[in-house]
Amino acid sequence: MKEINLNIAEEVALLAVNEDGDLHPKLKSPKYDIIIASAILMDLALQHRIDTDMHNVIPDKLEPLNDPILDVVIEDIKEYGSVRSITEWISDLSLKGQFFREEILKSVVDSGILKVEEKKVLWMFSKRIYPMVDDKEVKEVRVRIRDLVFSDDIPDPKDIVIISLFKHTNLMELLFTNSELKDYDYRIAQIAKMDMIGLAIADSLDEFKLSDIKEFLSGEEKSPEEMLDNHVNELKEKFRITNDANLPAWLRKGTSQFAKTLDFVRKHNTADITFNHRSGEYQKNNYSFIGHGFGSGS
Repeated sequence: MKEINLNIAEEVALLAVNEDGDLHPKLKSPKYDIIIASAILMDLALQHRIDTDMHNVIPDKLEPLNDPILDVVIEDIKEYGSVRSITEWISDLSLKGQFFREEILKSVVDSGILKVEEKKVLWMFSKRIYPMVDDKEVKEVRVRIRDLVFSDDIPDPKDIVIISLFKHTNLMELLFTNSELKDYDYRIAQIAKMDMIGLAIADSLDEFKLSDIKEFLSGEEKSPEEMLDNHVNELKEKFRITNDANLPAWLRKGTSQFAKTLDFVRKHNTADITFNHRSGEYQKNNYSFIGHGFGSGS
């Protein structure tokens, strides 16, 4: 069987899918977009495409990795062309969270690890689920991480990064029972501290509010312009964006893409949307890659 090399974001996604093909409840929220962004930055540092200090992402060797997820970000960093804060990169990548959710899911389905099925909910609705075809990769990373924590072995750099990411985003319960977390808390913390990249990103994660995005609801009806303004302001607050120049073109007033965004809001009467810059399509936000169809919306 062909060996499958998963990036960190893909491993996190697989560890969060249960036996029924559904996603862990903690990741059915915009918080997952921040986790994806952090995982990508950690992976790029591990692959020596970027370097970091405690505050900044520093471009390094920006050659492509032949990875459809990581290469998109390498191009973004290359286009930016200079040192930029970790917080700003997390903000920027989180705004593309739906795109990354789709790409991660597509990648693991194409790899033959998951398959796509429709599951009936009640009697008239259905949702898309992704049960495992071959759980070898999931078992391998789960066993690998657990064995590392339960031993005194020197960890592999990738495993340090995964443990650091899971600890700093409160996802260790995906891998360990509560009693295990209590018994091995010191070992987990010890491993997480080995990763300076993870510590720097964790420090930046503290600046974000990881609560679910809620729609702006009030008793009065809002115009499409007001709905879009509210959505942009909410994203700016959530992802700590203080300069409108750091917004992507589809959310930045005065661009031709922003005009198309407003047209989509008018047509669908909601501003809780995202834009897939690769396909050039808009879609309503779905804060889970479970149940999502690729590239829907226009």
